[in-house]
Amino acid sequence: MLPASPFESSQALIAHPNVQLATYLRQYLREKGFGQTVIADHSTRAVKCLSRLKTRLVIVDYDLLEFGGPDFVRFIRLCDGPLQEAAVCVTINKPNRDKVMVTRDAGANEIVALPLTYESLDKKITRALENPAPFIRHPAYTGPCRRRQSLEDWAGVERRDRKPTTDTGARRERIM
Repeated sequence: MLPASPFESSQALIAHPNVQLATYLRQYLREKGFGQTVIADHSTRAVKCLSRLKTRLVIVDYDLLEFGGPDFVRFIRLCDGPLQEAAVCVTINKPNRDKVMVTRDAGANEIVALPLTYESLDKKITRALENPAPFIRHPAYTGPCRRRQSLEDWAGVERRDRKPTTDTGARRERIM
């Protein structure tokens, strides 16, 4: 008998306008062991699905119809309850710096570049579910920590560790 999947009772939402890709993502999640996966091709349908599911994972497209992927991610992060901390992965076609920064600042856990491979998808989904970044709640931002690297090997000057220097009595001139 096969061991039970840790995601067996988990539910996922795929909010993607591309039906072929959404079907592929659903098949991937079934193989991963997800219990129920719902596909929505429009943001209003996705919001209705969120209200009736206990979603643990949301995969959303950057170009989701009506109000777009980043706004949908912000909506999820503003919800109350466990949905707020659901893992959110955003697929981006032809990613560039601006799209990635907007998506990251909206509160996405992971960003998957399209066209995707099984390996890249598996790496991102696994990281979002099994090794998520610490969750932050602040009036200006709610979502996973946006820092991706720890700078333990930093060899530069640590400006934050220093105490402020005292005034040596030198005259300061005011520039006008």
